[in-house]
Amino acid sequence: MQYVKECLQLLYWIYFKPYTLKQHVQSICPEITNPYKDNYYRRSAKARANPRLKRYYDQCWWLIALAPMVTAAFYMLLVEGALLLFVNKISDLQLKWWCNLILLGWLLGHLVVRAIRSKLEEKATWLMIMVVNIVFCVGYVFLVKHLIADPFIREAAFGMVFGMAFGVAVSAMGRLRLGVVFGVVLGVMAGMAVGVLVSVLVGVLFGVAISMAGRRSISVAFGVAFGVAVGVAFGVAVGMAFGVAVGVAFGLWIGISCILSILRIYFWLPELLWTTFLKFAPIRTARRLSYLPFYYDQLIILPLPFIPTFIAQAYQENQAAARQTIDYLITSTNQQKAAQKAMGLIAVEECSRCRTAKDIAVIRDQLSWISDQQSPGLTACLDISQDVIAALEASSLYRKAQQLDKVIPKIDRQRNALAAVSAREATSFGSVLDSWQRILETARRTLHEQAAQSNEIPQVYLVGPALDPNRAGPLFKGRRDLFRQIETLTLSAQHPTLVMHGGRRSGKTSTLNYLPKWLPSDILPLLIDGQSLAATSTLAGFAEDFAEQLTRSAHKVHALQLPTLESIKQSDDPFVRLRRWLDAIEQNIPNKTLLLCLDEFERLDEIVQTTGSRVPLNFLRHLIQHRDNWTLLFTGALTPEELPTYWSDYLINCQTLRISYLTEADCLELIQQPVEDFPDIYPAAVAQAIRDLTGGQPYFTQLLCHELVEQLNRDKVKTVRMNDLQTVLPAVFINGYYCFNEFWCALSEEQRTLLTALAQGETVVPERHRTAASMLVRKEILSQENSGWSFRVPLIQQWIVNNGEGGLIGK
Repeated sequence: MQYVKECLQLLYWIYFKPYTLKQHVQSICPEITNPYKDNYYRRSAKARANPRLKRYYDQCWWLIALAPMVTAAFYMLLVEGALLLFVNKISDLQLKWWCNLILLGWLLGHLVVRAIRSKLEEKATWLMIMVVNIVFCVGYVFLVKHLIADPFIREAAFGMVFGMAFGVAVSAMGRLRLGVVFGVVLGVMAGMAVGVLVSVLVGVLFGVAISMAGRRSISVAFGVAFGVAVGVAFGVAVGMAFGVAVGVAFGLWIGISCILSILRIYFWLPELLWTTFLKFAPIRTARRLSYLPFYYDQLIILPLPFIPTFIAQAYQENQAAARQTIDYLITSTNQQKAAQKAMGLIAVEECSRCRTAKDIAVIRDQLSWISDQQSPGLTACLDISQDVIAALEASSLYRKAQQLDKVIPKIDRQRNALAAVSAREATSFGSVLDSWQRILETARRTLHEQAAQSNEIPQVYLVGPALDPNRAGPLFKGRRDLFRQIETLTLSAQHPTLVMHGGRRSGKTSTLNYLPKWLPSDILPLLIDGQSLAATSTLAGFAEDFAEQLTRSAHKVHALQLPTLESIKQSDDPFVRLRRWLDAIEQNIPNKTLLLCLDEFERLDEIVQTTGSRVPLNFLRHLIQHRDNWTLLFTGALTPEELPTYWSDYLINCQTLRISYLTEADCLELIQQPVEDFPDIYPAAVAQAIRDLTGGQPYFTQLLCHELVEQLNRDKVKTVRMNDLQTVLPAVFINGYYCFNEFWCALSEEQRTLLTALAQGETVVPERHRTAASMLVRKEILSQENSGWSFRVPLIQQWIVNNGEGGLIGK
């Protein structure tokens, strides 16, 4: 009885729970990765050594042999009962006998193969199977058909011979990677086909046989599909021979039967009715999950309604049960899309329930278990949630408000991106993003109000990166005269090449970033980063990076879409392509002056050394001399005298612009009024002392003011005192280490010696260091006075003194 129970359970798993079957088989033999493709013959030795595996294979063989007969007999009893009950008629007795004899031949065929296999080697077994089939066919044609006159007995003999040949053939297919479990599937399909639709079995088995006998790599699924096609084609062909009407009907009968079998319509219909019943049944939503058809049938192909809604609603009552159901659908069924849709509904519902900024912040962890790879809307929400977490964890009220100031515009960008990617995602998550934007705007206003009422000073000074108009806004001070000079020279009839140079961290890149704001609309500044160009190692790479940066700058700053550069092949001259591309740009943007701003242009020396060619410089010279719509603005830290001599051939007709330190008025404005409504924390004397200490150098001014604000907030006071300047110097030297070190390493040994002596108050012989001092004056590190030289930026002097004792100096 236990053996029979295990066989029935195995049959149920084969047809309804393949994932459970796989786990069961792998618990017996972990090497079996797919029981539907596993070959009994290849593992017969293991089966003999593994009693559980041998028992499993024996059960599969009994199912292959007996399940078709039981299926057909059950069908016949069902049909007979229906006919007697509703029609009062008994079906054709000859057909029943013929079907049973075919199935009996099926069983005998299996037994023949097993007997042959146990006695012979693999090749001999295969040859013997072919011989057996030939004997069956020849025996029927030349013996049975001629010796038996009675038509009923002759047809019965045909059924027996056909069944045996079919059983031998199907059993033999096991040698061509026909899996044991798949044999069970074929066997039961054979029983159903004999009792229900013989044509279904013919079409499917013919396709499987073609796919397996022709090429072992062709999948069984393709074989089934091919079998369906052959079944329909065969029916139509028969129709052409025996009558169009009959043939077409037969072909449609075969095709429809195969489709119904493959899609498992017979099981899906009651499952559909059951799911609909669950929808309206008075059962708690979470409890409905345990009654879903997927727990009893893992091979549902056609979709069932309400499933994602069931799971999403159940999540509100029992999160563990809902997540367990989703995991089951993903790992143990073919309903991954339904699971993904359920997760999307859960995500939308949970995000819609947010009422405060803290609720938005916890969404990241709350929905971290949901995969966001296929949901752009969920990805956007999780990113915003992460940004809100960072904002709420900021160290002060002002910083929290400033972080939220960055998040809110991001929501607009995310909403627009969703509309471009997916209309469904935009509809689902659009209302969520609208709600979040209102919540965060309220939170931002509240934080600004709380910060204004507190003793905290807003930290607005930016240290390190170049200022960007979109983020720094009015924090950029001065340079108005420089902007006017660039405008005048660019629009002049004989516009020269512009070379803007200045020391490190003097604001060159920030000035380039703010050019579009201060120049008229008929001048279009386009920024190119020389560091990025220097990272390329080939001329083609230089051309592609040049075009990519130019395109990106035009789109970001001016919302212009430049033409696409043609793909540069290995054999092409990249600069010929680049010149054609510039022609197209000039045609698309007429009546405009294109100001090409090449930042850190001296890095082009690395391109010359890497490629051994000055073609990039020749290309730039071509722009200078032959393209009237273009003006070049080179920006770098080196003075023209410090450049290699060959640069003189390229910087023809150039106008030098010096970007110096901030004027006293601009520097005091940066200190006292960096942004609008900044509190009055600097007494006039303290502000002047800061300016004197930094010499108006913009980076050091921002750095010192940044540390002073931090000091005020730590001490919870609202006014900078004079002694605070010395108090924060250690923090200034630590946080500005890389800038100070960069400045020091760029000096020659003679210049370092001179600066060290001047910083420590030593007597310096002018004639001995005149060359080094002159260069330091041009670099705005020193200023020349009647009594000698002095530091333009006293903060640098204090750094040298501070690092002279065990620091960088002297090492």
